[in-house]
Formats: sequence, C-alpha cells, structure tokens
Amino acid sequence: NLADICESVKCLDCVGRDCMGTFCEGDYCLMANYAPRWGTIEWGEPRVVKGCISGKMLENNIRSHCETVDEFGEEIFTCFCDEDYCNGEKAIQRLQRTPVSLVTCICNGAHCTDKTCIGELCSYVINHRTHKSEQGCVNASVPLIERRSAGACMIPPITGAMHHTVSKDPHELLATESCVCASDFCNSEKPEVVAPEKMKCQTFVTLEAMGTKVSSRNTTCTGEFCFKASIRSQLGHMTEYKTMGCASFIDGAELAEELQPVGCATFESEKVTVDTCFQTKDKNAIGRARANQESPPESRRKVKQPAKPKKPNFRKPPPKVEIEYEQEEGKEDEDEDEEEELDRAKPNKQERPKVEPTQQEKEEVQGETEGDRKGEEKESGKSGERKEDEEENEKNNKNDENEDGEAEDKIETTTTMFIFEGPTEPPIPEDSNATLVAVFVLLMILIVMAGVVWKFELHKRLFRASYDTVAGG
Repeated sequence: NLADICESVKCLDCVGRDCMGTFCEGDYCLMANYAPRWGTIEWGEPRVVKGCISGKMLENNIRSHCETVDEFGEEIFTCFCDEDYCNGEKAIQRLQRTPVSLVTCICNGAHCTDKTCIGELCSYVINHRTHKSEQGCVNASVPLIERRSAGACMIPPITGAMHHTVSKDPHELLATESCVCASDFCNSEKPEVVAPEKMKCQTFVTLEAMGTKVSSRNTTCTGEFCFKASIRSQLGHMTEYKTMGCASFIDGAELAEELQPVGCATFESEKVTVDTCFQTKDKNAIGRARANQESPPESRRKVKQPAKPKKPNFRKPPPKVEIEYEQEEGKEDEDEDEEEELDRAKPNKQERPKVEPTQQEKEEVQGETEGDRKGEEKESGKSGERKEDEEENEKNNKNDENEDGEAEDKIETTTTMFIFEGPTEPPIPEDSNATLVAVFVLLMILIVMAGVVWKFELHKRLFRASYDTVAGG
C-alpha cells in the first residue's frame, strides 16, 4: 500500500473541459466523456469529466496521449496521462494526439433516420424473448467500460446505451444480447462467437432514474468472461446503473492498449464514479485477448514531431550570385570593346543607387563635339587628347567599379539593410505659396469691387433723394 501511495499521481477531479475543482489520487489521470443514456433516450447532456483511474485491469505502462475523432486533432474525447495534474486543459494540449477512425454501420430500427450511420462502434441488438433486433451505432458514453467491451457480445448490455429500443425495462435486458464491433458494416449480420464459452455467470440489472429504482431478478448465462459494472452519477436523471453478466468476444476483437484482459478498474470524478471488472478462469480466453491486444504503431508515437527540418526552407537564396554575374559580364565586355562596355554600363549603373556615370559621358561627348569642330590640322593633337581622355575614363570606370564592388560587398554582408537616397516624405510643392498669394489677391479684388458697387449704389440713392427734394420745392 505504501508503494502504491508513493507511485500515485494527483489529478484534477471536476466536470468540464476548463474546470478547476478538487483533486484525487490514482494510478493515472483521465479525461473522458460521460453521457447518461437509456437506449435512445438522453437523460442529460454529455459532459466532459476529469478524474483518476486505478486498478489491476490497467496496464503498467500506459502512454500519455489523447484520442481524437478527427484527423487534425481538434476534437479530443479521451486522454490518459501519468503526471501530477496532467489532465488540466493546458497540460492536455501538450500531449500526443492519436486520431481514431470512425466506422460506417448498418442502421435498422426505430431509432434510425438513414440506412447507415457513423460512430465509434457498430451494434447488433436482439431481444431473444420478443425476437426483435436492431442495428445501429454506439458511441462511448461511460469512461473505461466501452473500451473493454469493444468486439464482444454481452448479456445483458454492459451500459444503458447499448440496447437501442428493443428493451424498455431492466427485466427485458436479461433476455437482450448486444454485440458491438469496430469495422465498417460489421453489423450487417449478427457477429458470431466461435470461441468456447466456459464461464457461467450471474446476471442482473438495477436502474435508478427519475427517483425510481427498478431491479431485475437474478439469472445465469455462459460466456468467455464474467463482467460487472457500476455507474453512479449526479449528472442527468440516471443516478445509478448496475449490471452483471457474461461476455464473449468475436474472432479478431482487439483489446485496448491501456487494459489487461482481466481485473478491475475504477474511475473517480467529482460527480461520476465508474467501476468495472472482467474475470475468467479460462486461460485460453486470456491468451486470445493478449494476442489481439492493440499496440500503437510508431506513426502514432511521432504525431507532432515532423516540423523541425523545415527551417532551412525559410532561408532566401543570397543575391550574391546575381551581382557577381553582372560584374563578370562587365569585365568581359571591357576586354572585348571598351566603348561598347561604356554604352552597356550606362543602364546597369542607373539601377545602382550610388553610381553616376552620366557626368563622365557628358564630358566625353563634349570633347568629341569640340574635336569635330576643329580642322583636320589638329587631328593628331586630338587623337592624343582622346587617348588621354580614354585612359582617364578607364581609370575612373575602374575606380567606380571597385567602389561599386566594395559597396555591393558591404550590402551583401548585411541581408536586412535598406538605403534611402531621398527623403521619405513627399516634397512640399513649390507653387504652394504662389497659390496662396493668388487666392489672397483674388479675395482683395472681390472686396474692392464689392465696395465700389456699394459706393455707387449709395451715391445713386443720395442723388435721387436730392433730386426729389429739389423737385418738390
């Protein structure tokens, strides 16, 4: 017991995805869904429950992971982990995620709206007393229990969500067989159990819902395993469901990687407590279960790791190759023909921010025009001047190219350098003052004209008044 206490982990014990309630201690922490269902009737909304699991049915090395119902890992419905408070919302986001594929099933019965349905498990339910049967889908409604019963045929159904509408009360469940399987259309016919059934088990069902408790009589059945389950809940209207019965597994049924073939397991949460046990004396049945135990492939263990090799893709290729290529072109052209190199260097240098060869070209053009205006007598002197000018131009061009190369090398060494030659703000228009003056002058002219008109009208009125006075006198 002391060793168990030392190895136990502390877990959140509450209801809700982001809950922070009391704490519990167990072998592992668990986050799962709980839905109080009776057949097709929902006696409460599905809720996320967090708590502790412990017991001998659990494997000793359960890997910490979450299971999702979508490929992108968004809809998490079950998580196992083995560290303190690892079932909190932030800790769950760091766990590995394993997508669980849903299956397509035949749907036939009063609860069906289509010929097929999609769920976690397919079901085939038959009432041997009334010979009524139904097919459909079953989703996990109680922590742990459906994981151990997947691929089994059970009498009575181990949870209240596995009988659809073929039974209405606990007494009818004693004659109801429910088979669940996990492959597409596996419920098109009743799954057959070929393994020998050597265990004789007690069967009974107790249901307490809406304040009423109903229990069936005790009978017996035979199967590979004997099971018992107990669900006590304060969520919804179904407060208790207890059952005992027998279970036999179809050929190839997989055992969940987290569970042992036999033993008991308990899930404890703030408002939900689940106990389940599977027992058998048939060693061959235990061997068959272990042989079909699910083992996670390597691809599941490396779900969130392929992302680091992508870093080199974000590096942009340096522009150094392109710049050196332009320089090499300039050198080759200079060796072939100096005059063609000057003509070709002009558009290239216009693109560079710090090189202005246009002034030299202007001087060269002016020298040529002045030389043309002189007579033939001075051609020899002009040729000497041309040679000197060309030598000076070559020296200047080489100096300019060296300066360009040094500037480009400096620019290449820093990948995030920006050079601004002009002001970043738009220049103030030169004619802004002239516009203001013109507007002011126009306003003054309008004021003067208005004054003249007013004075003229006043003078006219005074003249008419004096005229009327003289005429009246």
